[in-house]
Amino acid sequence: MDRSINFRGIAGSAGNIMQGMGKFVFGNEGPESKEDSYVERYLDRISNGTIPDDRRSAMTELQSLVAESRAAQMSFGAMGFPILLNVLKEDREDVELVRGALETFVSALTPIETSQGPKTEVQPASLNSDLLSRETENISLLLSLLPEEDFYVRYYTIQLLTALLTNSLKRLQEAILLIPRGITVLMDMLMDREVIRNEALLLLTYLTRDAEEIQKIVVFEGVFEKIFSIIREEGSSDGGVVVQDCLELLNNLIRHSSSNQMLLKETMGFDPLIAILKIRRGSAFNFTQQKVLFTYLFFMIDFSGLYIKSSFLVCISCIFTEAINCVYLDSKSSWCFKYC
Repeated sequence: MDRSINFRGIAGSAGNIMQGMGKFVFGNEGPESKEDSYVERYLDRISNGTIPDDRRSAMTELQSLVAESRAAQMSFGAMGFPILLNVLKEDREDVELVRGALETFVSALTPIETSQGPKTEVQPASLNSDLLSRETENISLLLSLLPEEDFYVRYYTIQLLTALLTNSLKRLQEAILLIPRGITVLMDMLMDREVIRNEALLLLTYLTRDAEEIQKIVVFEGVFEKIFSIIREEGSSDGGVVVQDCLELLNNLIRHSSSNQMLLKETMGFDPLIAILKIRRGSAFNFTQQKVLFTYLFFMIDFSGLYIKSSFLVCISCIFTEAINCVYLDSKSSWCFKYC
């Protein structure tokens, strides 16, 4: 394939948009900045290079520059997206190059704080996120990378999707609904290695916020079983931040959804819930944030009309009493009321 044609042609329209924004953000300091020159040089080596090691080296240098410079982020947004997207499509066999492309995208979408300039200054990372999320095809391409065998390819892909959600939540929610098996692929990541599983958990928490259709699909795909499996692995109500993420996802799914509440009761039953909620002996003065949120979640569910074991009610009552004491005695626990 003639990469030179690809490089010279496909960056045009995106380049015009981003260069115009660049003048607004950074001012018009001349026809070409130092960062423009470096970014263009690295992209040319990636696009037109014939020696694999040189292409990989250029990708590494490009990623380092984009991670450190907002001007480089802007230049990369103007010229680099089509070229690196093409790497993700056409160079799958070169795992190191694909890793580098994904990491560069993550850097391009990560805000760089600076003490210079007004606080209202537009972040190139936000503009890049908007540009990448405009085409459903780009999101579909990223999702197609999640089943890849390489750990870092999957990890950087999840990170990139999460970065997109931060700035373009509604657009990404709409795109994923249009992609066949898009949510299913994300759900599969909950069974991946711990680091990727935790990133996927955060991603699904973002995705399910105020998104009824996505919530229904996620529940249909068996998310309740996966959530409670992770909670048990992480120490149940004595667990840490991962358990909290599970609870926030659970809260998104059952809040204001009677059908999802009913499915939770029918698929999980009460015995597993009692096992997770039960307070360990001697833990009365060590009430965690997760226990407070768990209490809120289960009092929110409508149990009317169902036969409920007395042991479940006693467990809930015990935890609720301790949660109230915790809230009154420790002001740090007042965070739980944000869910009410």
